[in-house]
Amino acid sequence: MSELLGRDFLRALFHAGQRLVEGGEEDSATANAVSALEIAASALTADGSEAVIGLVGDSFYLDRKLLANASTEFDSVLQAMKQRRIETVTLLPGAGRGDLTDLAGLVGGRSEDLPAGGGVLLNERHMSPGEIELRPVSSLRRTYSQSLGSLRGVSRSRALHLGDVQAVVDDFLAGGAGSSSSLLMATVQNHDERTYYHSVNVCLLALALGRFAGLALDQLRLLGLSALLHDVGRVVVDEAALRTEGRLTNEDWAQVRLHPQEGAIAILAAAASGQEVAAAVALEHHQRFDGGGYPDLGGRRSHLYSRMTAVVDTYEAVTAPRPYRPARTPADALAILLQGAGTVHDPDLVRLFIEMVGAYPPGSVVRLAGGQTVVVAPNDDAGMRGVVVGDGVAGSRLLSFVAADVVAQLLPAEAGVSPGSVLEAAEHEAALRR
Repeated sequence: MSELLGRDFLRALFHAGQRLVEGGEEDSATANAVSALEIAASALTADGSEAVIGLVGDSFYLDRKLLANASTEFDSVLQAMKQRRIETVTLLPGAGRGDLTDLAGLVGGRSEDLPAGGGVLLNERHMSPGEIELRPVSSLRRTYSQSLGSLRGVSRSRALHLGDVQAVVDDFLAGGAGSSSSLLMATVQNHDERTYYHSVNVCLLALALGRFAGLALDQLRLLGLSALLHDVGRVVVDEAALRTEGRLTNEDWAQVRLHPQEGAIAILAAAASGQEVAAAVALEHHQRFDGGGYPDLGGRRSHLYSRMTAVVDTYEAVTAPRPYRPARTPADALAILLQGAGTVHDPDLVRLFIEMVGAYPPGSVVRLAGGQTVVVAPNDDAGMRGVVVGDGVAGSRLLSFVAADVVAQLLPAEAGVSPGSVLEAAEHEAALRR
């Protein structure tokens, strides 16, 4: 069964749970979200058999097959299921709207249990480690989830504990942040929690850029802390402004423009000696290289870490979907950075970033002249390579190629693939063969 179907269901479940909590069952947005959940559940059981989503350790499984990327993308659903001691969710063919609404309410925290005898069953099936496609959860993936939890905690309590955030950054550095694996992890996104995911992705990209630039460990620790907290001021911005799907009103835009100052104030209030630079990055990350942007710094040049964060912030923002526009390809993002080099962004840092990620960063989806669709893998000594997808061949087929072979770059949705899961599965298969 396709991982994308499982991912679509988890996304719909998350969205419906959120809408139920915020708007109640009578809200029109809730009705639309539950309808989307119905469609996703029907797709999972379209062949007439039940679908079982299980939770083992820190990962989701669909009918005993690992949902690698979805386990991180829908971390809040995973944590909610763990909290409610839900080990498996079984969807029966024809599960009704009421059953699915009850499930969304349970996962969203609006109710405590499901009525018995419906089309959705809890903990009726068992997934033992010996029966599933068990893979170790990477330290990067585990730390990614921990960092999301830290940011959610700030949002809920409005209390910022920089020691906890620094510990997460240190775990990232110990787990290999700055490698090709961390660049790939930085492609994980969640539309409804985009501030959290965006902040973690910016942290990973900033650490990678800092390592590529040759920063020392103590500098990387401060850069990572600053990048992870660069948007912390957004937790005080009106949620309606962040979720607007069209052009922002003047009032919404005024709200959004406050977040650098609010973030800097929050960080300064919590900072220990030596951590003040994180407040500067929060304040300055929307400052342009030519002195424009906001807030007005009176012509003062922003800190190096602010300029580094601004480069990776733009890259991540362009490659992620937003309510008012779809995601764009890495090639588009790199072109935007180049166009703004010397005006919007520090030109030396733009060149360094492009040198680091290359024309086709790991996780990019490209079409080759031979007709193959390939998920780009981290380079090896032989040059560029990728995993061929959609060719009907069982297992993962690695293919070497050169830039001249690429005829188009695709969005993952266009290709119908989850790049992180494709590459993780290929790596797992290669490890088993060794």
